[in-house]
Formats: sequence, structure tokens, C-alpha cells
Amino acid sequence: MVVATAGIGVHAFNHVTVVVQDVWRFFAEPEVAGINPGTIYHPISAVLYVWLATIVYSGRNWGRIAITVLLGFQAVGRYFVFVSYPSLEVRADLVTGWTLSTALVCLLWIPAFSRHHFKAIVTL
Repeated sequence: MVVATAGIGVHAFNHVTVVVQDVWRFFAEPEVAGINPGTIYHPISAVLYVWLATIVYSGRNWGRIAITVLLGFQAVGRYFVFVSYPSLEVRADLVTGWTLSTALVCLLWIPAFSRHHFKAIVTL
């Protein structure tokens, strides 16, 4: 689970770097910079990833479900970016992200890796 949690942290870091790139673009090239769905999605999801990494690491099953849903939505979003931006650099980044997300979902759901970590925790 440490590897899965680290992978979630990498996703958070990637989202922060996109936010930094967007801010830099506003200063460096204001005439071509613009607001797009990613401008709103990336900062919010970066915070969500950090929070969910701590929840997953603590063994909360609902956190595992939530991160899986978030990764699923992100995979769909990557498809639209893949179609919209045909540059090799962007597509290589997207394929790397799909690979990392797939590995994370496997680590979170394959019983051999996760059976003992995610237990039903009952809190009143």
C-alpha cells in the first residue's frame, strides 16, 4: 500500500505541476493563455489526491473506492486530451498517466496486495 500511496502522491504532484505551468503561461504569454477545464480541475484534484492518499494509507475502504472513481474519470478526461492534442510529448505523458493509474487500481484491488490493508473499519 505504500507503493499505491506513493503513486497517488505522484498524481497529486503532476496536477500541481500543471497548475504551475498554467500560471506561468499567464505571465509569459498572456495573449495565448486561457481558461480551460483543466485550469479548474487540476488544482482541485491535486488537493483531493493528497487527501485521498492519506485516507488510502490509513486503510479506509471508502478511500479506495473514491480514488478508483477519480482515476476512472481522469482516464476518460485523458482520452479527450489525447484526441485534442496530437503532439508526441502530450500523448507520451497521457500514456504514462494511464499506465500509472492502471497500476494503482491493480495495487488497490488485487486481493493479494490489499486484503489485509483494507478492513471494514467501523466508527461510531
